[in-house]
Amino acid sequence: MPNPTPLLINPKAGSLFRTGLNAWLEKNAGAFRLVPTESAEDLTAKARTLAESGEPVVAAAGGDGTLMCAAQGLVGTSSALGILPCGTMNVFARELGIGSRKFDVALAAIQGAGRQEVDIFAVNGRPFLQVAGFGPDARVIELITPRLKKHMGAAAHVVTGLKVAMERPPLITMTLPDGDTLRGSQIIMGNGKRYGGAAHLFAEAAYDDGRLDTAIIDQENLGIFFEVLGLIVSQGATKQNISDFTALRRIKCCEISADAPLSYHLDGDYAGTLQPGDTLKVERLPHKLNVCVPENMEQQSPFDRMMAHPMVAFLREKLLEFNEL
Repeated sequence: MPNPTPLLINPKAGSLFRTGLNAWLEKNAGAFRLVPTESAEDLTAKARTLAESGEPVVAAAGGDGTLMCAAQGLVGTSSALGILPCGTMNVFARELGIGSRKFDVALAAIQGAGRQEVDIFAVNGRPFLQVAGFGPDARVIELITPRLKKHMGAAAHVVTGLKVAMERPPLITMTLPDGDTLRGSQIIMGNGKRYGGAAHLFAEAAYDDGRLDTAIIDQENLGIFFEVLGLIVSQGATKQNISDFTALRRIKCCEISADAPLSYHLDGDYAGTLQPGDTLKVERLPHKLNVCVPENMEQQSPFDRMMAHPMVAFLREKLLEFNEL
C-alpha cells in the first residue's frame, strides 16, 4: 500500500453522507490520512502547510469551491491536488475525466502517475479553476438560498432562473489590453470546456493554453437563456456556431465594468456584486497547478456519445432553429 495521502475534509459537511463518501472512506481507511478543516481559509492554510512539508499529493473532498480553496494553497508548489468530488456539480472533476462522485476512479488517479498542469486565473486576485460568470447566471447563484439548494439540488438553478429572467440585466463592458471593448448582458469565461455538470459550453478550451475562452452575449434575459442552452446543446461554442448576438474571444486578461450593479460568480459560488464606476481585473496567475488525473482518460465522454445520437442531433437542430426566432 502507498503511504496514506493527506485528505482535507470538513467533517461537518452534509455532502459526506449524501454522496456516500463517508462510508466509502471507511472502506478505504488505509488510503488517506484525514485532515479536518474548519473554514475555507483554514483549508487553504493547511493545504499550503502540507505542500511545504513535502507531500507529493494533497487531496481534498468537496465540490468546485472546496477544490479552489485547496488549489490556492497548492498553486506554485510541487504538490499535486487530488480530488474526491462530492459536491453538487463537480464540474472540474468531470472535465478532468474523474467524474462526479466516482470515488474509486478518484482514488486511482490520486495513487497513479497521471498529472495535468492547469492554468489558474483570478478576478481581482481571487482565483478560480473552471468558470467565471458575470450577469444573470451569477444573479441566479446569488439568489439561491441554502434551503432551496438542499432540497432541490441542481434544479434550484432552474427555479431561480425563472425569477431572474424577469429582471433587466446591466450592460457589461469587457475592455482588452489593446483598448478594444465588447459589450453584452452576460459574460461567461471558461478555463475548460464545461459550464455546469455534463454541459459543454466552450468546445475548444484547454486548461494549459494560458487563455480564457469567453462568450459575450448581447440579449435580454430570456434570449440569454436560450443562447446559453443552445450553445450547450450544440456541444460548445466555436467561431463557426455562435449566433449574431454572441461574440467569442480567447483572452489572456481584461477588465470588466457595468452600468448597474453586476453580480458575478467564480466556479459556481457567488463572489460579489460590482458597483458602477468600479472595475474587475481578470488575469492569469504566474504559476500553474498540478492535478491528479486518470492515466487513461476516455477521449469521448458519455455526454459526447449521447450528443452524437441521431435523435439528439435532430432535437438539437430544432432547438437552435427556435433560438433564432
